[in-house]
Amino acid sequence: MLLLIEAAEDIFLAKGYHTATMNDVAKAAGMSKKTVYQLINSKADLFDALLAHYQSLFTFPTPQPDWTTHTILVENLLCLAKFLLSPEQIAIIRLIMAEYTHSPDLGRLFHQNRFKKAKTKLESCLADIASQHDTKLQNVSEMSAMLFGMAVGEFHLSVLVGYRAPPTKAALESRIRQAVDIFLTGCGWVDGQTRPGGSAPWTPAKG
Repeated sequence: MLLLIEAAEDIFLAKGYHTATMNDVAKAAGMSKKTVYQLINSKADLFDALLAHYQSLFTFPTPQPDWTTHTILVENLLCLAKFLLSPEQIAIIRLIMAEYTHSPDLGRLFHQNRFKKAKTKLESCLADIASQHDTKLQNVSEMSAMLFGMAVGEFHLSVLVGYRAPPTKAALESRIRQAVDIFLTGCGWVDGQTRPGGSAPWTPAKG
């Protein structure tokens, strides 16, 4: 199945999803069309399998005992950013953007297989942070979306449209650290105590 998925990725990126055929994929994989249909039901299912394959390779880091709240958010955002800014992911997202008119469902599949996992993880991080400080957050979904947008969004969009090359490791880490600083301070989470007007505490990064 992995051979078929790899062949499908090559064909989709080379010809476009709408133009590519299952026969093209079968030839690229060195399989008969009959064998391909024994493994997968349709081109849409094959694209879904391609996205699911990448999702299975993407894992967030395991928090370490000495990680602060700040570190947890930074490490998760760095992991997510490196994945989304990789050449493979940029190519697939560009494909989806180019194919939207012919195949609008590709965006839905991408959201379900890629962004939903990342969004849920960030929401879980924020909810866990609040729970540790006996605080309940409002609009966790909106807060995680704002954090992602501030930390990674501009870089991601710029690379997607070819405005700039992917950021260096140092530039990416600097942007994410600053975004987390601003986000946590804006929430009023300072030194384990809630500031007046703030919603919950946080533990700042050391050093």
